[in-house]
Amino acid sequence: MDNDDILRVATYNIHKGVQGIGPARRLEIHNLGLAVEQLDADIVCLQEVRGLHRREAAYFQRWPDVPQAEFLAPEGYEAVYRTNAFTKHGEHGNALLTRWPVIGHQHEDISDHRFEQR
Repeated sequence: MDNDDILRVATYNIHKGVQGIGPARRLEIHNLGLAVEQLDADIVCLQEVRGLHRREAAYFQRWPDVPQAEFLAPEGYEAVYRTNAFTKHGEHGNALLTRWPVIGHQHEDISDHRFEQR
């Protein structure tokens, strides 16, 4: 089988681009960008992606100026993001990064209660 016939799909929970809790919390979004590039996947499905978060942006000096899905998309990829949960300081959801043009997309709410928004 030729490599051109293989579809490479990866899934990655980025934990909102941050690792640790409390004072040990550290920004990982820049390392995640390198990891996504190294995956060299045709489609990357991301979970726990921040679209906007005012508190994290104020706390971390190197917080990206664009939403995380756009920040993580390697050159030549399209990014599609949809919010699943709204919080006091921002939001998070899922994203799709793809080498191919996105013709359309929609968001289906499959939440079964307000504490586990999907």
